[in-house]
Amino acid sequence: MASRALLCCALLAAACGRTTLQSSVADTHGGTKPTEEMDFWDGLATAPSVSNRDAIHALWLSFGQRAKGERADWETELKGAEQRGWIRADEPLRPNETARVGMIARVVCMEADIRGGATMRVFGPVERYAVKELNHMTWLPDMTAAQSISGAQLIAVLSKAEDRRRGREDGGPKEDM
Repeated sequence: MASRALLCCALLAAACGRTTLQSSVADTHGGTKPTEEMDFWDGLATAPSVSNRDAIHALWLSFGQRAKGERADWETELKGAEQRGWIRADEPLRPNETARVGMIARVVCMEADIRGGATMRVFGPVERYAVKELNHMTWLPDMTAAQSISGAQLIAVLSKAEDRRRGREDGGPKEDM
């Protein structure tokens, strides 16, 4: 009986883990040349799931800033993401695990200056409330913080964030859309 309980606990623990992808688009197309960036976006568009490596690389490209370093390698981009406050240093991210919608939503809210509702204004862009705000804005409809995201979905939300930022830079609306 005890062995059954241990087996059930082990299966439950394994089921709660993140999926590990075999490869990353950024590993093959993660260079700094314009043609490599285009190849990255093309590869990402068809990815059924986005890895942490791909998500962080896409966030760097989208928000127009590069991590310090000559090459866009995982360690450099991860350290830069920690320095910008996108992720916590004590939050272990494995490069080939699927990226959480919550992590992406948090960064998008920070970079696109989305203040959210009362809860997000009090607690800041916590993953859960950032996802709820982007759900409300229909940028990430019906998604939760723990879900993984496809390449096409990531490109769509980053495109909306870029449109919002450009609207602000061009004197567009100042309130949340």
